[in-house]
Amino acid sequence: MAGIKPVVMMPDDNARAYADSSAPAREEPNAPPLHATDEMLRLATPWFVAHARARLLSPSKLPPGLILDPACGSATQLIALCASLNRPGLGVELSGSAAPLAAINLERSGAWSDGDWSDSSRILWGDGTDAEPILQFYHEHIGVAIPVALLHVDPARPKDAQQHTLDEMQPPLDSLLTSWAPLLPTLPAIILDLSPRLSDTQRLEVEEMVSSIWPSSPTTWQWMTQGRGRIDRLSLWVGPAADSHPNRLVRLDKSGEFYGILAGDSEPTIANQIDVEIGEHLVIADPCLVASGLAESWKKTASMSEPRWDVVTGRRPTLISSEPILSTFHELHVSEKTYETVFSFVQISGEVVAQFPELEEQFISEIAQLAGSVGLSSLKLRCTIDPEIQPRFQSIMDKEMRLLSSENPSISGFIAEVSNGYVICKEHV
Repeated sequence: MAGIKPVVMMPDDNARAYADSSAPAREEPNAPPLHATDEMLRLATPWFVAHARARLLSPSKLPPGLILDPACGSATQLIALCASLNRPGLGVELSGSAAPLAAINLERSGAWSDGDWSDSSRILWGDGTDAEPILQFYHEHIGVAIPVALLHVDPARPKDAQQHTLDEMQPPLDSLLTSWAPLLPTLPAIILDLSPRLSDTQRLEVEEMVSSIWPSSPTTWQWMTQGRGRIDRLSLWVGPAADSHPNRLVRLDKSGEFYGILAGDSEPTIANQIDVEIGEHLVIADPCLVASGLAESWKKTASMSEPRWDVVTGRRPTLISSEPILSTFHELHVSEKTYETVFSFVQISGEVVAQFPELEEQFISEIAQLAGSVGLSSLKLRCTIDPEIQPRFQSIMDKEMRLLSSENPSISGFIAEVSNGYVICKEHV
C-alpha cells in the first residue's frame, strides 16, 4: 500500500466520541487513560511494561530529534517513550480504526504527563513503510524539520505467534528498515520489538538484516520477564539504544519496577551431573537465565563456592553449591543492588537434607515421614510431574505433613528433581 497519501488524525470531538464509544479508556494507576479495542490489546504492550522499557534508554546517548513509530497501534509504547524522554513523537498506523484511537491516546497522555513533548507529536493514518512522504508530510504539518532520534518498531504478528516466520510480520521488517534507513542518522538508535518465541536462527536472521544496513552498529538482545519462568518480551536494541553488552535480561515486578537487570555475554550453559549430596545447597533458577544466554554470568555473581549446574533444560534449571548463594555477600562487598538482582532470578533455594529415588503416589506417606524426620513441617513439589496428577499428589502430601506438624516447628521444605533422583530441601528464608 506504499504511495497512499498520509492523513493527520486530529483529536477532535468526533474522534473523541468514536474512541469513547468503540473502546472506552482503561484507567490504571500511574498511567494515562488509554483507548484500545480487545484486538488491539492482544497486540499492545501494557503501559507499565512500555514505561519500564522507556526508562532503560539513556537520553544522553540519543541524538536530538523525535521518536518514530511507523506501526504504532494504540501508540502506548510511543507515548511512554515520548513522555519519558520528553521528545515529540510521530506515529503511523495503517488501520483506519486504530489510528484515531492512537491520536486520542496521544492527546490525553500529553495532558496527563509533564513536558511539552505532545505539542509537535502527531499520529498519521498511512503506510509506515512509505518513509520519505511520511516524514515530509509531518514536517510540513508542524512547520519545522525535526530529525529522527529513535525508531521503535513493534510489527504485528499472526495469532499463532509461537510458529510465525519473519516474513509474516506486518509491516515487513526488511522493507520497513530499508525504507527508513536513508532518513535516519548514520548510526541510528532503534528498538525492534519481536516475538519472545523467536528461535536462535530467526534472531540471527534479524541481526543479519540490521547489520546489512548498518554494519557498524552495536546491538543488544533484551529479554524481559515478569516472572513465572517465561520470557514475556524480546527486543533488539541497536546503535545508541544498545547496552554495552550484547545480552540483557530484565526482571520486572508486578508494578513494573525493575526487580533485577543482568547484562553480559552469551555463554553456553552445561550441566555437570555429579551426584548431589546431603548438606549441599540447591537453587532452582529462573529458566529465563538459560534462554537469554546469561546463566553463566548469573552463576559467577551468585556463588563463590564453585557451583555447578545439575539441570539446565526445562522449567527448573538447578544449581548446586557447597554454600548458599551470596551467603557472605557483606564480606565479599557485594552491593545490595547486586544481591537483589541475583535473587530476582531465584525460584526457590534450600539445603539438601534427604534423598529418595522415586516419586510415586504409593510412596508419599514414606516421603512425608522422611521429611518429618529431618524437622520439616510442610513440603511442596518443585519437580517435573504430570500436571493432571500434581494437585492430587500435593493434596495427599499436605495431608500427610499436617499429621506431623504438631511434632515439628514451622519449617518449610520442598522436593526437587536432580540427576541422581529426588531430594528434600529445607527452604532458605
